[in-house]
Amino acid sequence: MKARSQAGIVAVLILLGGYVVADAVDIAPGILTATDKPLEPRAYPEAANFEAIDADVPVDDGGVDLLPGDVATIAESLADDPRNTGETSFVVRELDGTLVYDMRGGTGRLPASSMKVLTAAAALEELGPNTTLDTRAIISEQRLYLVGGGDIYLSSGYGDEMSAVGRAGLADLADQTISELESRGLSSIELSLDSSLFTGTDYHENVVGSDRQFIMPMRPIAIDGGIVGSVYSTNPDRDAVNRFAELLGERGIEVTTVTTGTAPAATDENTAGIVSSAPIRDLVDYTLTMSDNSLAQVLGHLVAQSRGLTADFDGSAVAVKESLVDQGYNTTGLIVSDAAGLSIDNRVSAHLLTSVLVDSASCGCDTSTIPHSLPVAGLSGTLWSRFDGLPTQGLVRAKTGTLIAANSLTGYVTTESGQVLAFSILIDGLESGTTGIVRPAIDEAINALAMGDENAD
Repeated sequence: MKARSQAGIVAVLILLGGYVVADAVDIAPGILTATDKPLEPRAYPEAANFEAIDADVPVDDGGVDLLPGDVATIAESLADDPRNTGETSFVVRELDGTLVYDMRGGTGRLPASSMKVLTAAAALEELGPNTTLDTRAIISEQRLYLVGGGDIYLSSGYGDEMSAVGRAGLADLADQTISELESRGLSSIELSLDSSLFTGTDYHENVVGSDRQFIMPMRPIAIDGGIVGSVYSTNPDRDAVNRFAELLGERGIEVTTVTTGTAPAATDENTAGIVSSAPIRDLVDYTLTMSDNSLAQVLGHLVAQSRGLTADFDGSAVAVKESLVDQGYNTTGLIVSDAAGLSIDNRVSAHLLTSVLVDSASCGCDTSTIPHSLPVAGLSGTLWSRFDGLPTQGLVRAKTGTLIAANSLTGYVTTESGQVLAFSILIDGLESGTTGIVRPAIDEAINALAMGDENAD
């Protein structure tokens, strides 16, 4: 998509209000994410070698690594670009942590969806990359409870064991449950929905009006991310329990009532069935690639629950920040308002974001899944149509972020010499209508970073 047409879309969407401009033009998260992907991407490290992200990248034997002065020229050009009506932070690091360049890197700026990088780091650290989210059927006398455990991407039918989303299916859970009910001689039951894992409001207080069309109400259980048709359901957990009732009925069990309630604690004796999501590492991958607001916030709620805090928006904000502090990061300037990046109260520094990227690329620890979870320029997720016609297609992995007043890009770029750099560009305070216009300028800056300072102008 060319800059002019992007700007036109932005101008139209601004009239509709709120975050509808945001990642919808950033190539939208969730329900608005386009799926067409170019073929033949440029070579880039695959998941198998994400712990050494500088392996298997194209190398120009005649190339030389970038110097701070080269990056300064590129950064200053972006800051002064007439398409950039905001304030800019621009930080570049080598993967050993060496600071190559710093333009106001310690300033807390509105990160938009780049906030998801921090949520991912907290979720992987606190929940563990191999942890799965379990949806259970618990039986107590003649009452059956459907208990949400955080999986909002249940399949309405049978699950797909090869998929990051839809790994667990309600039909699988129904099959297991039928076997247990039959063994107890039950042909009819009362069904209750237990959504008590999450508490508090359905939406963050800053997410109002049309903004709410980009995230589902926070419930710990849903089918297909809470999307019905092309919009988010207002009661995704009730949709799930109603579908479960249908599946039980199709298998010969009469469901006399469907209510809400809190299930007794799960035991081997009272568990009639259990299905599990994909591991957290795969859910993080999907969250970052597709910029999935709902899943990002669910991960935030789960981080809060794991740290003994209330699984709500306030608990999530506290828990994500506490996790980053405990991981040893300098959180100066950090304000976590929500885990998805929708809130305009979030503030993050480019120093913090690049520090997380550097550690994730080299630590061999729980957060090592982050590098290969980021979208690839010209290939996947919210970068599938970015860097069009630029030689860096396939050589940039980065998290996008767009709000009306902010645009950001945070990730890794491979230079002509084969050098892999971590970078973060945060621009906020943008004039209304210019968030889409500045995006090509950001892409051109990263392209210049990869190609060398002779392209900076």
